Amino acid sequence: MKNRVFAANLKEFVHIIEIIIAVLVAVAVVIGLLDLVKYFKLIYISDPVKTYEVFNDMLGYALLLIVAIELIFMIIYHSTDAILELVLYVIARKMLIYAQSMLDLVFGTLSIGIVFLIFRYLRVKNSKIDKAKRERDGIYPATTKITDLLKKTGFDISTDRAITIGGLVSSLAEDEHKPIREGAEFTLGDIRIIIMKATDDGLIQEVMVRKDGIKVDYDKYYKEF
Repeated sequence: MKNRVFAANLKEFVHIIEIIIAVLVAVAVVIGLLDLVKYFKLIYISDPVKTYEVFNDMLGYALLLIVAIELIFMIIYHSTDAILELVLYVIARKMLIYAQSMLDLVFGTLSIGIVFLIFRYLRVKNSKIDKAKRERDGIYPATTKITDLLKKTGFDISTDRAITIGGLVSSLAEDEHKPIREGAEFTLGDIRIIIMKATDDGLIQEVMVRKDGIKVDYDKYYKEF
């Protein structure tokens, strides 16, 4: 028990230190913006031969500030996307400012390609995980066919009234003279259907389908997503 309390306190302490570092880096970025503006004056007063060098230095400095901003996001959110975006900007800065040969550009391009592949892989994976979790909670897109819903849940819902679950809810709303809005509930036998997401003009996007008697905290659910 003591070890758990110590670990929790240590984690909180480290998090506070990370926030302090992020704030200090943010302050440094703001100060750095002032120096970045000074480059415009240098570009203006430099002769044409030196303008390229000054402009190149300005781009390197600007990208360095962007890297610092991405570092702040990484420190605060600890997300994989933030880390990959940081790596992406570091590679871009290396290619733009420090690349000396075609081989450097080739390796830089390959590195960026690898980062994008990782982005795609993680997003597809996270999308599948999120979809599985939402279906466990009974959340389905309004375009889900009722026949597919029956296969997944085993619920007893007639397919005579509509093809999709969204169409079914629209039909129920019309019968009960209820407005289509988020949080609206409908019952069909022992099945309870709740509109979880809808547009202002009444287009249903997501619904929750649950057995009646199961309490659903609508507000709490959408704080989590």
